Amino acid sequence: MAAAALAALAGPTIAGHAEPQMTISQVQARVAALNTQAEKITEAYDAAHEHLATLKREQGIAARELSANQAQLAKVQSTISKTANATYRTGGLNAYVLDAATDPQSFLDQATMLDALSRHQSEQFATAAAAGQAVDAATVAFHGKTAAVNATLQRISAEKSHIESLLAQARNLLSSLRAADRARLAAAAASTAAHQVSLRGSYNGPASGQAAVALRFAYNQLGKPYVYGAAGPDSYDCSGLTMAAWGAAGVGLPHNAAMQQSATRAVSSADAQPGDLVFFGSPAYHVGIYIGNGNMIAAPHTGDVVKIEAVYAGVSGYGRP
Repeated sequence: MAAAALAALAGPTIAGHAEPQMTISQVQARVAALNTQAEKITEAYDAAHEHLATLKREQGIAARELSANQAQLAKVQSTISKTANATYRTGGLNAYVLDAATDPQSFLDQATMLDALSRHQSEQFATAAAAGQAVDAATVAFHGKTAAVNATLQRISAEKSHIESLLAQARNLLSSLRAADRARLAAAAASTAAHQVSLRGSYNGPASGQAAVALRFAYNQLGKPYVYGAAGPDSYDCSGLTMAAWGAAGVGLPHNAAMQQSATRAVSSADAQPGDLVFFGSPAYHVGIYIGNGNMIAAPHTGDVVKIEAVYAGVSGYGRP
């Protein structure tokens, strides 16, 4: 599995390379730097998707409000039209009053009715004006949400292109290695993936409750490939893995490391327990799930797999969902 991922990252060998041959360690260092850049942009890409989902929900609400306000305006306008038509057919309210008034009391009665009808018409016009204003406001809100959705889609597209550009640079670097070196890296990646797969289902404590459910889920994903923007079931990025793990335990988390850090209760490294999230960078651009004894399960970067690894330098905090 990892061999295939590495092979896909490496791509075909580049012929006629004019630059001096780089060593494996040099290539690995540059690829690692590119992967770190890609990871940061991936989390921005995930955040944009989270924002897009919220905007689309709000756009849907705005569309429904606009439709309801338009229907209300049409209803009021129809009522006013019917009243106007009826008035026209009877020759006007004033004519009706004059024709119907045969004595002073009748005149007063009809005048009272005329006043009531006049007030009713005024209320209809006021209602129509308010409905028109509501339609105008709802139209502005809907267009605003639509513009925000389109702007976010453009940002997602730009971030996707940036990520793929960085990954292409990493592929070119790996392709510059000698065939024997590429084979050695692929074999090492395959060995790592096979070992991680063998550890699936091995968690047996000490966490309990929801944390235990999240950890068992994370263990069962070991060896699956990293894919930016993915949240399972066959591949993951870092925040996609932690979101899915805690989602299996019934806890909703956003698909973004910094958002997850904001959504969880901060705990100190001394108080960290298995199941807590481990964040890197400020704002966080990487996250893993702590399993105890200084180790975590994480989806590191393109070309790697979900794996158990030591918690390394750069921790910006721990969070408890």
